Amino acid sequence: MVRRSVAGAIRAGISISAMMAGCIALPAAAQDTDETGIAEIIVTAQKREQSLQDTPLSVSAFGAAQMNARDVTNIGNVAAYVPNVEINSGKGDGGSTNAAIFIRGVGQNDFIFPTDPGVGVYVDGVYIARSIGAMMDLSDIERIEVLRGPQGTLYGKNTIGGAINIISSRPGNELSGQVRTTVGARDRIDVEGRISVPLIPDVLAIKIAAASKNQDGYVIRPDGTDLGDINVDAGRFAIAWNPSEDWTVDLSFDASRIRQNGSPQRLSDTFSFPGGLYDLYNAIAAPLVTARDGLPAGSLFDDRWVSSDRRVSNGTGPTRDKADVWGTNLTIAWEASPALTVKSITGYREMDAEIQVDMDQSPFPIIHTDEVQSENQFSQELQLSGATEDKRLNWLVGGYYFRERAHDVNQTLLASGLYDALELLPDALIPLVAGVPCPPPVAGLPCAGGAGNPFNALLDLDVRPQTALTTNNWAVFGQASYEVVPALTLTLGGRYSWESKRYFIDSIYPNSGRIATPPTHDERTWKNFTPKIGIDYRASDDVLLYASWSKGFKSGGWNPRPLTPEEFKSYDPEKLTAYEAGLKSRLLDGLMTFNLAGFYSQYKDLQLQTNSVSPTTGGLILTVDNAGSVDLYGFEAEILAAPVPGLDLNASIGYLHNEYQSLAAGTGYPISNKLPKAPAWTLALGAQYRFDLPGTMGGLTVRGDLSHRSKTYHDPANSLTIVQPAYTVVDARLAWTSSSEAFEVALFGKNLTKEDYFTAAEFVPAFGVQNMVVGRPREWGLQLTARF
Repeated sequence: MVRRSVAGAIRAGISISAMMAGCIALPAAAQDTDETGIAEIIVTAQKREQSLQDTPLSVSAFGAAQMNARDVTNIGNVAAYVPNVEINSGKGDGGSTNAAIFIRGVGQNDFIFPTDPGVGVYVDGVYIARSIGAMMDLSDIERIEVLRGPQGTLYGKNTIGGAINIISSRPGNELSGQVRTTVGARDRIDVEGRISVPLIPDVLAIKIAAASKNQDGYVIRPDGTDLGDINVDAGRFAIAWNPSEDWTVDLSFDASRIRQNGSPQRLSDTFSFPGGLYDLYNAIAAPLVTARDGLPAGSLFDDRWVSSDRRVSNGTGPTRDKADVWGTNLTIAWEASPALTVKSITGYREMDAEIQVDMDQSPFPIIHTDEVQSENQFSQELQLSGATEDKRLNWLVGGYYFRERAHDVNQTLLASGLYDALELLPDALIPLVAGVPCPPPVAGLPCAGGAGNPFNALLDLDVRPQTALTTNNWAVFGQASYEVVPALTLTLGGRYSWESKRYFIDSIYPNSGRIATPPTHDERTWKNFTPKIGIDYRASDDVLLYASWSKGFKSGGWNPRPLTPEEFKSYDPEKLTAYEAGLKSRLLDGLMTFNLAGFYSQYKDLQLQTNSVSPTTGGLILTVDNAGSVDLYGFEAEILAAPVPGLDLNASIGYLHNEYQSLAAGTGYPISNKLPKAPAWTLALGAQYRFDLPGTMGGLTVRGDLSHRSKTYHDPANSLTIVQPAYTVVDARLAWTSSSEAFEVALFGKNLTKEDYFTAAEFVPAFGVQNMVVGRPREWGLQLTARF
């Protein structure tokens, strides 16, 4: 069935492409393209400068002006405007700085190493290995590019789903600067500034940029703590040196300081699950915690802590998002000859974070985590590229080295207080195996309760793992595009990667001294070849047709949260094979662009996490296995249009279908399930109109945006109570710009229809906990910008 559906989709795509090609060949009415038209967008998606319309990939790009018009302040905001892309903060215990990115249904929800992201994030060509702190501020950005589909040849490591390129602005040859202040709802105060100074004209320039962003949160706890707040300070210093016409040297340093209260979570339900600990906890541990913590008499962990207001949480446990992230990049390019360019990209980054989360969002310590994570990475990439004099051949070869060291300490409270309550019982009263009477008639049968009973330790679930990871990755890669005959170009590429990971874990239950995982070292090595074959045909000056076959992979690792020695085990890399066909076109004498891509992907050795209940103790079991394979297919279409002077229109639509082809019985999921974070439909519509005011009064720009997501599952089990129904968010902006464009005042609104939605959720049957991360409410802002 899937194969027939795919064949039908491919035939439909070919038919659409053929019809569009025919329409595009028709002569268009003459237009004054000096006053209107679509500006050319230059991207570096293939590691060389190309027009977006000449790049045979499914890629979306946004410049600084486009991001400002939509109030895009971090990576997470970008997803609303890109088809088949989801970006949120992922698992609740990852905090709000975590970037869980999914493209075409492929990504990673978890943040803890050795789990790796499935979509690579690159800043000025440097790969960012960890998702914590990757929800980056976009204050001083020239452009952001979103590449859909595996980028295993030119990008390589962990780009099985795609890649996000962030390109910062370079110091210029003229003195220039900008200061911007934004005030708004919930005491929002953002201050951003940058200045570019040429020290030696055309030779040496520097730039300094800084931003401070602050806003109160929108989910409030009883103690007044506001979750979902923003408190980010960021800065960047860059040097651009052109010692000669043949050399460019770019050195930059960036740093971010994040001090926030945590992601905007709330408890959405409590429940008793067969075999779980919900009832036992309420029977013997809740009275102890109630007396110890001074809670109202008779308190239990139940629905009394579920607020009817989505913007109220009853959590009382520690909550904190703290991260310090910094890095430096050095890029050196030498044009050795018209046919050869040599480029070196050197990067070093460090990250230190502490994430405290009360995941049950109640006064009871059902699930509390305190994560302290540190990481540093070094990478070196060397590229040789060039083109023949007739431009028929463009080629690039290179080598890559990456090294990472990471360390993590995670103090986790799970049904905390249960062990202490068991120790206070007068005798063994709690059967650990169904049908066993307590106290047991035969010594040694598993009944918990009573001081010193060794079986109590089986229900001591407060765990403290320490882990360390060292990763080394080497790769060689190359890609060449050759115009075989006029208008027909063949692209061949490949990357050979060798990766080793060395992992250490030492995990204990501090209360009882029971060992979760003894001190263990393990090392795994993987080798992988990711090829690409592509062909593109220039049907006319304004039409590019292309097709490609490519592969990608995501690193393997180890189960990051083993709660027993038996649960500690490794898993292998994921692999994906993708087929893509598309169209890039300019219509109506440059007044419109229409881009279309269809894809079919075979996603194998899927790393699936199971969240289940222990059959012996009722506690939590968390495992990760290569437990499935999935077929995915769909399409993306994007339109930009400027039909009349001053009017800009944009629309994008994405469709994604996923269907398991195999699924291990041990997951407990039916094969009919769907992937999480993979809505079938994504839609974005936008319109902007600018008109001049009389005389020298400047101009007004009115803009509106709509973003739609269809039904979205939030866990592999497709738990029905945490399914996000389809929702639509509407934004608007009104801006006045002076006639010299030196000053701008803008008023904007976000989520004007007050749509209620959540961006992430978890369903934990072992403890009867269901929570959600609440989407941003309606808010307004006033922005003042001065440029020179």
